[in-house]
Parts: sequence; C-alpha cells; structure tokens
Amino acid sequence: MSDVKLKIRHAKRGNERHLDLSGMSMTELPIDITQLTLLESLNLSNNKLITLKKIETLPNLREVNASYNMI
Repeated sequence: MSDVKLKIRHAKRGNERHLDLSGMSMTELPIDITQLTLLESLNLSNNKLITLKKIETLPNLREVNASYNMI
C-alpha cells in the first residue's frame, strides 16, 4: 500500500481534522480521500497535481494548501 493511502487510512481511523499529503509526488488524488468527511485542513503542496477533483465532496474542508503543483 502506498504512503498516501496509509496516511489517509490513519486519518480516517483517528477521525483527523488535518492531513498533510505534501511532497508525496501525487499526480492525482486517490478516491479514498472522499472518505475523510471530518477533514477541515488539507496540505497538498509540493506534488504534481493538475486538478483538485474529489475534494469538493469533503463537507467540512475549510483550508487547502495546493501550492507548488501543476494547477
């Protein structure tokens, strides 16, 4: 299992409100991210993302850092 999926799994188990996925070389967000409905803050900086699709399904998300991506 990838480091990204492990971080998402741990965040879901712990009902985390903040998640740091910076510097993970992601080109797209995994579908698993949609399960983090309590998430309020998400750091996606320093990746290779071209879109932020999927985060619109996170009802409590208030802060996203997507700097240094290809958006």
